[in-house]
Amino acid sequence: MRFCRYRFRVCNCEVKMNIFKKKKKDDSKLLKIKLSPAEMFYTNALSIEALVNVLESKNILKKEEVLNEIKRLGKERKEKMEELNEDIRKSK
Repeated sequence: MRFCRYRFRVCNCEVKMNIFKKKKKDDSKLLKIKLSPAEMFYTNALSIEALVNVLESKNILKKEEVLNEIKRLGKERKEKMEELNEDIRKSK
């Protein structure tokens, strides 16, 4: 127990503050690989393609569905970016 500078009274701050400290994770079991942005993009693309292939082989979805969803999301994102750019221009 000590004088608490936050509450101006005697309290047990050290114990309270220790609750909020992040515990260090044990990363020794993880494999650390350094990738360039291009390699990371390529790895992500391969992973996504592998997942789609597995889902398609199990008749859960078709590649066409995934491509249509990608097109839809791309269109939405493009429209949103255009809208944001318009708002920025108007605010100047």
